[in-house]
Amino acid sequence: MSQHPALPEPNDEDRRQHLGFIQAVITRMSAASSTAKGWLLPVVTATYGYALTKHNGSIALLGVVGVALFAMLDANYLRQEQAYRRLYDTVARKARPVPAFSLDPSEAFDPPAMPPKKVREWGGRWIPAANVWLSWSIAPFYGGLLVVGLLIGLRA
Repeated sequence: MSQHPALPEPNDEDRRQHLGFIQAVITRMSAASSTAKGWLLPVVTATYGYALTKHNGSIALLGVVGVALFAMLDANYLRQEQAYRRLYDTVARKARPVPAFSLDPSEAFDPPAMPPKKVREWGGRWIPAANVWLSWSIAPFYGGLLVVGLLIGLRA
């Protein structure tokens, strides 16, 4: 995170515009998440349906892999959306100085205690935290599809 000594206080109109920019990013993340779910449903329907009709468990497992990939994509969209919501809240409440019109969500966070560098570089970029995976928009949707796929794969 960058430190910004003596940032000038933005006026109310600048703050409203800044919040509008952040809200636009949040809206795009939410739309991307919905689109990912929309693309997954035909993939799952085709793979699971084919696996059931042909009694081919490996095709169902292919669908499970698709669910896992889409879940990872969607969880990353949600992680980014949460970071931008935090930035929005920080700017709206004036909780800490944020440069005018900054769209860097790290501006809203205190520097965390970091794990070793290699773990941070790989894990932090690609694997969302447990609270993201357990959210109401990820766990029930993708978890249910994974369970169904595994049941079909084991049954066939």
